[in-house]
Amino acid sequence: MAGVNANPTPWFRVLPPEEDEEPEFNINQRGPIRMPDTNSPPIAYFYLLFSIELMKEFVRQTNSYANDMCNTARHYIGRKSRKLRWRRNGNLTMFEFKGFLSVLFNMGLIRKVSISEYWNTKSVSQSTPWFRCMFSRNRFQNILKFLRLVCDNRLPNRNNQNYRPAQRFQPLIDFVNRKFLFYYCPRKELSIDESLVGTKGRTAMLQYIPSKRSRFGIKFWMLVEAVTGYILHMKVYEGKKYDPVPNGTLQGSNVVMNLLSSTSLLGKGYHVFVDSFFTSISLVKTLLRHNTYLTGTIRKSGKIPKMIKDAKPKVDEPVFARQGPLLICSYKQNERRRKPVIVVSTNYNALSNTGKPKVLCAYNTFMGGVDLADQMIVTYNDKRKSCRVWKKVLIHIFHRILFNSYILYYQNTDERPPLTRLQFIQSVIDSLAHEHLLKKGNPLTPQPGIRKLQRGKQKDCTVCSDRKHGIRHRARTECVRCKKGLHNQCKRRHVC
Repeated sequence: MAGVNANPTPWFRVLPPEEDEEPEFNINQRGPIRMPDTNSPPIAYFYLLFSIELMKEFVRQTNSYANDMCNTARHYIGRKSRKLRWRRNGNLTMFEFKGFLSVLFNMGLIRKVSISEYWNTKSVSQSTPWFRCMFSRNRFQNILKFLRLVCDNRLPNRNNQNYRPAQRFQPLIDFVNRKFLFYYCPRKELSIDESLVGTKGRTAMLQYIPSKRSRFGIKFWMLVEAVTGYILHMKVYEGKKYDPVPNGTLQGSNVVMNLLSSTSLLGKGYHVFVDSFFTSISLVKTLLRHNTYLTGTIRKSGKIPKMIKDAKPKVDEPVFARQGPLLICSYKQNERRRKPVIVVSTNYNALSNTGKPKVLCAYNTFMGGVDLADQMIVTYNDKRKSCRVWKKVLIHIFHRILFNSYILYYQNTDERPPLTRLQFIQSVIDSLAHEHLLKKGNPLTPQPGIRKLQRGKQKDCTVCSDRKHGIRHRARTECVRCKKGLHNQCKRRHVC
C-alpha cells in the first residue's frame, strides 16, 4: 500500500471489488516464548508471571506493615482485637503466602456471601473443611488486612504534589506488564479497549461508564491479543487531574499511542482494532507513518469525507471512499438500524462478502479481545467487596495473572486433551496449597496409587480419554481406589 503523502490526495468514491491485498507481517515467532518443558505442570506457568521474587516482596512488605501497626497501635487496640494475634501466630512466611493465594483463587470457584462463611461450622450443609485446614479465619483475615506491596511510610500523602491515587498497586502493574511481554510474542491482530474493575469505594480514580455491567469502578486501558484475549499491557486511568491529555490531542489517540509505545510494538506492522472512542483520521495517519495499521469504527461527527457523512446506503450495499491507503466504509445491515455504521481502515480494501464489507467482518471478529478477557476472568473471580479500593484492584490483578498463565499453558503444553481453565485453576490451587499444608503437618490427601491389570486386560484412562469426542487412550493400570483405568503420567490429574 502507498504511504501517507505530505499533501494528501482528496477523497474519492471506490466501487468494489478491489484487489484482495493485505500488508505483510514479518514477525515469524508468535505465541509463547521462553517456555518451560511442554510436559510442565500448570504451577510452572503461574510461577513465570507471579515469580518467587514478587512473592518475597509481598511477604517482606506485609510483615513490615503488620509489625509497625502492632507497635504503634498497641495502646488503643482492644484486648480481643484480631490484630493482637499476629505476633502470637508469627510473621507471614512464603509457604503461608502461597496458601493465601490458593485460598483467594478458591474463593472464586466456591463463592459464599461473606468471608466468615468459609469457616462456618454450625451448619453441616455449608461446611467447607478445606478452608479450615488452610488457615484459621482470624489468620486469613489478618493476612488480608495487612497485605502490602509498597511501604506506606514512603508514599506521599494526598496533599503532596507527588501523590498518585494508584501508588499502592502501580508497582505490581509495572511488574506484570514486563512479564506479560517477556513470555509472549503477539499475533498481528491486537485490540485496545477499556475495562472496568467494579467498585463504589471512595477514590479519585472512580469512573462512571453506563455501558458496563458494574457502571462504577476503576478504569483500565487494555492492550490485548485479539484472538486469545492475552493481556499485553494495562494502564490504570487515574482521572482527569492525574492523567491530563496533552493540548491538541484527543484522549483516545493519546491512549493508543502510549500503549503501543510502552510495549515497543509500534513500527512492527501490527494491526490494531479500536472502537469509535479511540478512532480519528489523524490517529490513523500517525500510526500508518509508524508502519502500524488500524481498523475501527468512527463517529459521524469526526473529520470524515462529506460523501460518507451524507451517504444513505441501502441494506447490504456499502458505500466506500478512499484517500491513498485510507479506506472508509458506510454500511447498513438491515432496515431496523436507523443509522449506518462507519468503519475506517488502512489494512483492507473495498471488498464485500455476501453484501457485508470485509473490513466490517474483520472488525467484528477481532475487536472483542478485551471483552473476551473480561468475560473469562469474571467467571472465576470472587468480586468480593472491599473497603480499600486499591486492595480490590490488587486481587483483580492476581486473577489477570492467572488468566494469562492459562493461555501460556494452553498454547505450550503437549497434554491431549489440555486441561480446561477450571481444571487449570484447580491444579494451581492444589499446588500452592500443598507446600503450606505440608509445612503445617496437615498434607493434602495423597495422590491415588495405581496397580497393573491382569495380563491382556486394558481400560480407557479416566483422565485422558473422552468417548463423547472419539478420544480413547487405553491403560494397562488402574486406580486402586476407584478401579478406573489410569495412566501413571495422568495420576496427578485424577480425582476420585
